[in-house]
Amino acid sequence: MIKVAVTGLRSDLSEWDAAQATPKEALPPLTPEQKRVAEQLHVPEELYQRSTLAGRRTAEKLLTKTEQFARMLQGKLSEKAAKASVESIVLDTWAHKFEIAVRTNGTVLPLHVAESIVDDLFDLGSENAEQRLSQLLEGCLVRLGVR
Repeated sequence: MIKVAVTGLRSDLSEWDAAQATPKEALPPLTPEQKRVAEQLHVPEELYQRSTLAGRRTAEKLLTKTEQFARMLQGKLSEKAAKASVESIVLDTWAHKFEIAVRTNGTVLPLHVAESIVDDLFDLGSENAEQRLSQLLEGCLVRLGVR
């Protein structure tokens, strides 16, 4: 099983718009800590609730993207080297990259993939992104001694 995670925070515009359109009574309640932070920042609680909702919705979307990329990456890796596997994948939202641990023959090697490559692949079906990802995988397998 591949360990999948997202680190950092981000809120995209569509989720912010959705949070703004959410009726006040449907907003998630703030924890005591969140209320304290909102007060310290002089942010009205409702605005902090909307921000929290937008952040949560974006985090769910990013986690789904990371899970989809993990499955796709494992499939591509298996085609190139049957014994190689993706051990973990983390989307670092601050650095805009996926940090991946690839394992084969007892060795783990880090692989870094720019988030923009994955976005181009998923959103546009970009051949260039597909080729770049393939090159990254090939290079990783060479460093692992599989190729």
